[in-house]
Amino acid sequence: MNKYLKAVLLLAFGGPESMDEVEPFLKSLMEGRQISVQQIEAVKSRYRLIGGGSPLKAITRMQAQALERALNTDRQEYRVFTGMAYTEPSIEHAVEYIVSLNIHDITALPLSPYYNSASSGKYIGKLEKVVAGRDLSVKIVKSYHTNPFFIKALQQGIIHALKNMKSPFVIFSAHSLPVNTAKADGYVEQLEQTLKLVLKDISLPQYQLAFQSKGMSGGEWLGPDVKDVMDMCAKNGKKNIVIVPYGFVSDHVETLYDIDVVYRQHADSLGLNFVRTPSLNTSELFVRALKDTVINV
Repeated sequence: MNKYLKAVLLLAFGGPESMDEVEPFLKSLMEGRQISVQQIEAVKSRYRLIGGGSPLKAITRMQAQALERALNTDRQEYRVFTGMAYTEPSIEHAVEYIVSLNIHDITALPLSPYYNSASSGKYIGKLEKVVAGRDLSVKIVKSYHTNPFFIKALQQGIIHALKNMKSPFVIFSAHSLPVNTAKADGYVEQLEQTLKLVLKDISLPQYQLAFQSKGMSGGEWLGPDVKDVMDMCAKNGKKNIVIVPYGFVSDHVETLYDIDVVYRQHADSLGLNFVRTPSLNTSELFVRALKDTVINV
């Protein structure tokens, strides 16, 4: 009999760990839609600038290891696995492996704290498809954006970033979505709930919620864009900028390229002092947030 009675499956986007994996990753992401050679090369150039690949899968593995240790402090009850939406280890293969270990109790936890049908909703859809008809007990966490340890983890990063900043303007950044999608999912409301809790114990006279990493499809997307807020700051003489990418928990191309390369260059061009709070990754408070979420689902 397997000594582990319960499985936790961390669901994440996935990403290429090497340049050779970029094209297969993009084809998986596009799900049959056409992608041009120019688009592939443009994406490859981004990964070259952040070291030749995404650290997302490696960080997710470390999060799983840290969570497993945290959950098994008293007794060896949990195994924690990772399942990626668009790269290996896939959600499908992760479930097959869990079943092969004779574990029938699964808690699925998308690593995005905010539910939206464009990302975590798709992970959950893939999971529901693969577990359908199986003799499994599956609990799914949709969001944990108000978890107290998650809030404390964000506050900790902000307080540290503000230590040496005079009159900072803080930009809280999250992934942009099509307006209609965001409205249907209550996405902005979730972001605002987190922000309200974060600001409960931190006084920030100047801050703004903004959006980044807008997709290529048409239609209206959530704004304002982070760049537009930076332009406003420069125009109004606000020189010290802190970006808090609180819509993301792990470093990947949208923090390491979109923020650390593109927005940093834009800040330099505007004469702004620019600081980004670190991603939560495997911080102690974030792991506690994951543990607390799993235990109380």
